[in-house]
Amino acid sequence: MKINRNNKFLFLGILLLLFLSYTLAIDKTLALKVESQKLEAQLAPFKDMPKKRSLLHQKEKYYDSILEKMDLMDTSVQNNLLRILNEEAAKAGVKIMDFNQPHITQRGENELYTFRFHLGGNYVDLLKVIHTVEQKGNFGEIIHIDFEKKKNYRTGKYGLEAMVLVQQAR
Repeated sequence: MKINRNNKFLFLGILLLLFLSYTLAIDKTLALKVESQKLEAQLAPFKDMPKKRSLLHQKEKYYDSILEKMDLMDTSVQNNLLRILNEEAAKAGVKIMDFNQPHITQRGENELYTFRFHLGGNYVDLLKVIHTVEQKGNFGEIIHIDFEKKKNYRTGKYGLEAMVLVQQAR
């Protein structure tokens, strides 16, 4: 009987040790494993961040090169148009006679901005400046050019003037 009682105590002791080892070690290990899996799942989207960053950097360079080709420095279209006109007029020897505020009209959901300016000079130089304005920036399309031969009464000479309308939809 004594052996049977000792076996019972031994069996109860083993059960108690199993329960204590589960609660003190195994349960915490399983909880940490579940938490680790959750953290790895949260980390997965960030593993390819260097690749995404590199791709964004390449896109930024590409878009900057496009903006550089368009030669746009600030957000005001009117300022950019006037700057390009001044640069090209100085190169070609053309005078900017007049540069007006844009005329804004509503057409459905779009606003149409029409820029009007007068240039003076010889025909070829005027065409060079107008062509550059149309091609160099994102100023819109040239919808009208009116060439007019005018007499300068101070000098008594004739000169060519061009009235240009550039329209941009926004």
